[in-house]
Amino acid sequence: MSPAFILKNGRIFDGRSFLSPGFSIVIRPPYILAITPHPPSHLPSIDLQGKVVAPGFIDLQVNGGGGKYTSLEPSEKSFHQIANAHLQKGTTSMLLTIITSAEDTRQKALSIMHSIMEKEQSLLAGAHLEGPFLNPSKKGAHHEPWLQPPTPALLKQISDEGGNVVKAITVSPELFTSANLDILLETGWILSAGHTTASFESAMSFFDHGGHMATHLFNTMPAITGREPGIVTAIFEHQGARAGIIADGHHVHPAAIRLAQKVMGDRLFLVSDATFLGQKDGEVHFGPTTFRMKDGICYNQEGKLAGSSISIGQAVQYCITKAGISDVDALRMATFTPASILKATDRIGRLRKGMLANMVILRENREVEKVYYEGELVE
Repeated sequence: MSPAFILKNGRIFDGRSFLSPGFSIVIRPPYILAITPHPPSHLPSIDLQGKVVAPGFIDLQVNGGGGKYTSLEPSEKSFHQIANAHLQKGTTSMLLTIITSAEDTRQKALSIMHSIMEKEQSLLAGAHLEGPFLNPSKKGAHHEPWLQPPTPALLKQISDEGGNVVKAITVSPELFTSANLDILLETGWILSAGHTTASFESAMSFFDHGGHMATHLFNTMPAITGREPGIVTAIFEHQGARAGIIADGHHVHPAAIRLAQKVMGDRLFLVSDATFLGQKDGEVHFGPTTFRMKDGICYNQEGKLAGSSISIGQAVQYCITKAGISDVDALRMATFTPASILKATDRIGRLRKGMLANMVILRENREVEKVYYEGELVE
């Protein structure tokens, strides 16, 4: 076990608000021992010189990073490479996302994640299945031949495969009957609406029936019009609906991010939807599809956006410096809110006694400077 130490003179964001000045964080890896104005004098201390210290970021939608992809040739080595690429940018807990894939790819990925999760404390929190129950007309960059209708037999099969590894699944509500939705609800997974043409009424019914959230708000869903308010308005209105949003400057206009945050408050959270974190410009071959990276933006052959190349840390920085979101709201969108969706606020997403010491130190421009994972500095 590593020795205890103190972080002092920082602006402490505890997951929901900034603490008053004068508090220090006492850490004995992997946990926070105390947050106190009177830390023990015998322990070594690190002076943060007024920088912000916040809980490590939580990303519920990670497709890839570091040149590896969850849904392409899954292996324990590649999954660790993805996780470490995001860890170095400040993400200390994540759901690896399996997009619509061949059956054997999905099964292999889930099996590998199960093996990793038996060893990890918090870095890999589970899987997010994005598909195969998506509307083909809103497929985005998903490979259409792999999309499937939600039959009871297939729903039961995937429920059994996912077990305790899957934490969230994205589905198109308009494809489901109440009975088929019940099959997924029995798993205890987070049911998220996405890649959908759902009407306002259909979406409200989905959330009333137990749907929990929406996947990448505004993207691959109909826009709001006067006579067709659609799923976006349902997400705004239904108090049980949470939504992830991609704040990379390409997927969603900053004014739309501001609007969503004003309407939804702490029901809105950040996701990276990252596939190509650290990827250089040029062609990227992803299974049967070829993507093109240009200026950090990825497009499929139809010219549609295909995932992002950002980290949650970069999304936080964008929200604060470009979208006009307050520090408190932007940081909460990356910490406490996603932790609460995972029902994991007893371990992650907050800074308080007994929590895992997952933390980020931010520069004045809100860029991630240092990352602590379970109390250890990430090199």
